[in-house]
Amino acid sequence: MTGDLTGDPVRLAIAICPLAAYLALIGFINLRRGPFITSGGRDALALSIGLCGLAMIGPLALMMPSWSISAYGSYAWLMMLTLYFLMVAFFILTRRPRIVAYNTTIKHLRPLLREVADALDPSARWAGESLFLPSLQLHLIMEEDYGTRNVLIKSVGPRQDFTAWRQLELALAQIVRQHEKLSINPYGIFLVVVGIFMLVAVCIQVYLHGDFVSLFLHEFYLDV
Repeated sequence: MTGDLTGDPVRLAIAICPLAAYLALIGFINLRRGPFITSGGRDALALSIGLCGLAMIGPLALMMPSWSISAYGSYAWLMMLTLYFLMVAFFILTRRPRIVAYNTTIKHLRPLLREVADALDPSARWAGESLFLPSLQLHLIMEEDYGTRNVLIKSVGPRQDFTAWRQLELALAQIVRQHEKLSINPYGIFLVVVGIFMLVAVCIQVYLHGDFVSLFLHEFYLDV
């Protein structure tokens, strides 16, 4: 995979399409009138899928040994992608637990989290934006991104009960259905527009190069 990216529709599509799809997905989530709850692991996995194309034409292509293509052919790319997602899995598993709440604010989410915390642990205690649930061994803090209207619930300290975090996530996801509807998030509109624009730009480049399929097969050594 060498040459100018703008003149190579295969590399351009590989780099841009996953990222554009990720941006559009996050945009549509932020266009919801209510919150969307997910775990930090799933959020990081979605981002890694969006970046896999850029990784494939960049660091993965540079790291690939020259002899691997002649020895394994197109399977060499499959092995490099497997290595990439193994590193992603390692990164996710070694991070502290967290919960991501899209399209909401601390002002609206805190009463719901308080209700969930009281139901899970009556001895739950608040200190500012920090919450401690002693019987569940959970200590967390809420952080808000005011530009995107998203809230991150992060663990505080290394001693955390992962099962309790999953329990908290499920309970919070269930109760946010009662969340009052908010106005449409302009950040979601921006992401959807950018994602669609990137996909359209790739489609135009692919259309201008009529031999896209043969180029794709050649780039990945599927035509041998």
